[in-house]
Amino acid sequence: MKLTALVAQHIREVYEGENWSDINLKDVLKDITWKEAVEDVPGLDNTIAMLLYHVHYYNEVVMERLRGNTPVINADNGFDAPGIENELDWEKLIQQAHESFLNLANAVENFPEDKLFEFVPGSKTFYYKVFHGIAEHAHYHLGEIVYLKKLLRHEYI
Repeated sequence: MKLTALVAQHIREVYEGENWSDINLKDVLKDITWKEAVEDVPGLDNTIAMLLYHVHYYNEVVMERLRGNTPVINADNGFDAPGIENELDWEKLIQQAHESFLNLANAVENFPEDKLFEFVPGSKTFYYKVFHGIAEHAHYHLGEIVYLKKLLRHEYI
């Protein structure tokens, strides 16, 4: 199997499952209501919606880099989730995030393997590291989403 296919698999699995951590965004998000998604937890800066949007935002940043662009990261660092006013808004954000994982995984899978260890234009990082990093980034924020969900539901560990 090609290295790019293996890395793409990691990106897909953090959203859809069958990954090393045995937890995924799709399953964690499926029963979160829109009200839970936007509810503040005292002492914490982010909501579930903000974290999901942030992960989606950075998937899109990497896609832009794959297109040869150098995107400008906004001042909110992608934590500026659009207003979620109802279940439809929440479902739309979930769908956008899912599509961003699938699109990014497909782009990584089709990325020329001989370029994996070239520097991303405008950075000091190889494509390979960026691709693995985006999967690690999603796992990190998935953990935060799991904890927020438990806190909101008073399911303390």
